[in-house]
Amino acid sequence: MPSSHTSPAGNALHRFVVGRDGEGHWIARDEEGLTGGVFADRSSAVRFATMETGHQAGAIRFAPASVRLSLFN
Repeated sequence: MPSSHTSPAGNALHRFVVGRDGEGHWIARDEEGLTGGVFADRSSAVRFATMETGHQAGAIRFAPASVRLSLFN
């Protein structure tokens, strides 16, 4: 029987968004607001999101530089 891998978020392509907050910290947060973190650098934020998405291709998107992210909205 073939196995099928389905993400916990269903078929949603993007599960995490990575960008900066108003103070210049890097934010990685789940699009559903269930998990996330504040990071000192971009690579740490991406590493966190990559681990949280199980290394799924296309599961992370980057916010435009003009958008300021927050863990709380």
